[in-house]
Amino acid sequence: MKIKSKQQIIEHFISGNKQDQFIGVENEKFLFKKKSNERADYSDLLKIFNFFTSKFNWEPIKEDENIIGLKKNGKMITLEPGNQIELSGSQLSNIHEVCSESYEFQEKLNLACENFDLKTLSVGFDPFSSIDKIPNNPKKRYKVMTKEMPKNGSLSLEMMYQTAGTQINIDYKNEEDFKKKFKVASYLTPISIALFSNSAIKENKFSGYLSYRSKVWQNTSRAGLPEIFLEEMSYEKYADFVLNYPLLFYQKKK
Repeated sequence: MKIKSKQQIIEHFISGNKQDQFIGVENEKFLFKKKSNERADYSDLLKIFNFFTSKFNWEPIKEDENIIGLKKNGKMITLEPGNQIELSGSQLSNIHEVCSESYEFQEKLNLACENFDLKTLSVGFDPFSSIDKIPNNPKKRYKVMTKEMPKNGSLSLEMMYQTAGTQINIDYKNEEDFKKKFKVASYLTPISIALFSNSAIKENKFSGYLSYRSKVWQNTSRAGLPEIFLEEMSYEKYADFVLNYPLLFYQKKK
């Protein structure tokens, strides 16, 4: 569908109005080889995927012939550029359900890691690896991002290959509800960064930051926290913000 007017973007936000309110959480983790502390490569992740497929009945997600993730009952397991593993969770009603989902996934992931001499690490920045030592994977969009994102953010590659984090998706009922939740979430962001800062180490040395992940994201293409986010946001104002950003991807129908 071609976008011919700003109103089409506004209509996209309106189409997201929902009376039934849910939350969804995306949670990323690093995987390392137990003995060497080297980052897990794509072949290691394929072993994890095959374990989840055979033991827990997850279904593969393929791009061409390559497995790039798994899916089951509204959840997905996907790969980030440096083979960080991510659980994209189901639509859930409250934080208690989110915690249960996260713990259940971690328990299964631990079982898989024990079988393949791997371990997980839940921190915001890889404390061990230099960026030139981090393996990638065959996901096509990451090739584009690796080339394009450093043009507008000096630490974009560190964001892609050396950070992990947690994102939350929140439903809204209408534009007024959207405004309130958007503003509250934006104001809570720096507080949560301070409370949960756990990424002080870079390549086995103190980085000078308690949250080096935050430093990276402030110097990443298309990221950081723009001042406009702390203002009164509306569908139209967000549409204007979107239109002033250059495209990174577009999808062409075959």
